[in-house]
Amino acid sequence: MNEGLLRFEGIVGYATADAGEAAHFFEHTLGLALAAEDGGLRFYPVSDGLTVAVDVTGGNAGTPPYMLFSTTRLVEAGEHFLQRGCQIRELPWAPGAAGFMARSPEGHTVCVVDEASLDDDEDVGGE
Repeated sequence: MNEGLLRFEGIVGYATADAGEAAHFFEHTLGLALAAEDGGLRFYPVSDGLTVAVDVTGGNAGTPPYMLFSTTRLVEAGEHFLQRGCQIRELPWAPGAAGFMARSPEGHTVCVVDEASLDDDEDVGGE
């Protein structure tokens, strides 16, 4: 995905207003290929053995973010989203956290964190 710029870390769930909106965001902005469609679901593989199921019915659209990505090239990742019309804001938690939220004009929001930030999770709380 995007020449190794972003690494998918996890998902809680994802829903969009309609299939066209999903196609624009997932295929254009994230660079994923549509693998299959089944009724109101679209399937996008993000890595070996891992696929995002996207509800395109519009009935479950909620407050993002739903997807978490990591990167070793945080500045380049930010530029990637800015070039695709997204708004960027720093993470709202933990002072000095290395990452950002990217929101597309259609309202899709993803969280992108520096890969090293994920490795530091074991040290949270002084343990």
